[in-house]
Amino acid sequence: MDWVTFGRSLFTVVCFAFFIMVLIMAYSKRSKNRYEEAANLPFLDDDKVEEAPHDEAAHGARK
Repeated sequence: MDWVTFGRSLFTVVCFAFFIMVLIMAYSKRSKNRYEEAANLPFLDDDKVEEAPHDEAAHGARK
């Protein structure tokens, strides 16, 4: 076995271990609250949307 093959094998094992660690972190119970909060972000400000006045141009656009 030469060094190149050993290096590639070691790199594969390290990448697989990193992948397993990411999976464990993503599916841990501590992360559940953070992901649920992120999932609900699009629905938080639906009732607070204010419309711009119709007689004024929005965002500096000219009439």
